[in-house]
Amino acid sequence: MNETSDAEALRRRTKYHFIVGLPRSGSTMLAALLNQNPDVHASGTSAAQIIFQMLYNQFSGASELSALLDDDQRREVMHAVIDAVHHKRGARRVVFDTNRRWLLRAEQLVALYPLCRFVVTVRDPARVVSSLEKARRSLTFRQSRLFDPDTTLTQRVDRLMSPEGIVGNSLNLVQDALAGPLSERMIVIDYDRLLAAPAETMALLYKFLREPAFEHDFEDFSFELPRLDTYLNTPGLHTIRGPLRPPTREMLLPQEMAEKLSKQATAWTEVPGTQATFLL
Repeated sequence: MNETSDAEALRRRTKYHFIVGLPRSGSTMLAALLNQNPDVHASGTSAAQIIFQMLYNQFSGASELSALLDDDQRREVMHAVIDAVHHKRGARRVVFDTNRRWLLRAEQLVALYPLCRFVVTVRDPARVVSSLEKARRSLTFRQSRLFDPDTTLTQRVDRLMSPEGIVGNSLNLVQDALAGPLSERMIVIDYDRLLAAPAETMALLYKFLREPAFEHDFEDFSFELPRLDTYLNTPGLHTIRGPLRPPTREMLLPQEMAEKLSKQATAWTEVPGTQATFLL
């Protein structure tokens, strides 16, 4: 078998899943753990979704691409994008691509990968915002790209939670997806549950994905995305190190503000008719 046919055979037997959900809710940690499995390649935040969305917009708009490519060609281009981003996976047959905004394109992903499933990581929104604020405060002499300069805590929280903010937008995406027709393909994993009962949580995740169980090492693992953190001007934001321990209860937000934000967990706790699986 030549090199081209080897690559095509690998592509055809690769199974894709997608990690989505809220920021600061365990997606990087989950990728670190999944990468211990020799059958699995798990990315941190990936460029695949960004390129995919750009092409989707071109296919759907008034550009020449929309006139020059038929549906079969578009499908092959989309396949090629995701495959190219993960070309270093070697012989690993299961790929997890991470990007919160994949939920916007869930329908297209299912058309491309009929066996794919979505891992939705969630966390008390107040603790998500507190974690982001902690990351900001760790920067003494630099300005994180996650925040506008010269803002108060209230302004920062309002912007994070706005429909365009990284937390507010993610909440809306999660709620919409869990209420949608593809919810049966989704498993919602709470950050606290993952940290408090990692072995049980991972076992249930593999069962949901219909993958063989794997015994993980929750003491010794690491993962980092230094180039992304450099771009965000927030060193260490996506650096994970073992051992895995139950979460601390540090809260950097005023009590009234935290209580108000926590109520927005209804984005996944109160979704009538959803067929998703929940590990909360």
